[in-house]
Amino acid sequence: MSAVLHTGRMPESPDASRPNAERSTADDILSRAANLFSQRGYHAVGIRDLAEAVGLSTSTLYHYYRTKQDILFAIISRFLEEYTELQVAGLCDTAVPAPERLERAVAVHVELTVTRSEELLVGSPVLNALSPQQQARIAAMRRAYRDAVRDVIAEAVEAGTFRVADPLLTSMAVLDMLDGIRSWYHPDGPLSLPALTARYQTFALALCQAGGEP
Repeated sequence: MSAVLHTGRMPESPDASRPNAERSTADDILSRAANLFSQRGYHAVGIRDLAEAVGLSTSTLYHYYRTKQDILFAIISRFLEEYTELQVAGLCDTAVPAPERLERAVAVHVELTVTRSEELLVGSPVLNALSPQQQARIAAMRRAYRDAVRDVIAEAVEAGTFRVADPLLTSMAVLDMLDGIRSWYHPDGPLSLPALTARYQTFALALCQAGGEP
């Protein structure tokens, strides 16, 4: 039962319409699945493995999620929905100066990359296992975050604080830099989380002073 089934339908993610006990079990399935996918790889984990990890029968697991593909999508979308809402809200808070908003966004990005690495399946080849509809929804959330970063950079350019020719390109460079952390960071490495965050805030601000002709 480990094959990915492309139903083309959206998964039945944990939501307020379910009783608390069911929502708790559905969340536990996603957390255990994220751990297994991160450790073994998505394609090496079967439905039976997932059911055993949560202490359920495969038939009970199917009550919560119809396919392994739906579980994968639910893991990614649960994280991205929370993350995008948090980041976009902070980046759009015009009561805070634009450079400070960018620094705060970098701090959140670094922290969540480090502390919730098992859910960071975005950008991995496993995304090819999702349906076009699911991929489009994920891409839309990522685009909303990127555009919020772009708008903050453009605002600071207009105010004369940042100096870049292309805020969109700069936003993509900043986010690519931050996304790269997950490929090498280890908690036992030489940099603490605060030190890593401070370094990347400096890097992001430096990119926003890169200049260039329009």
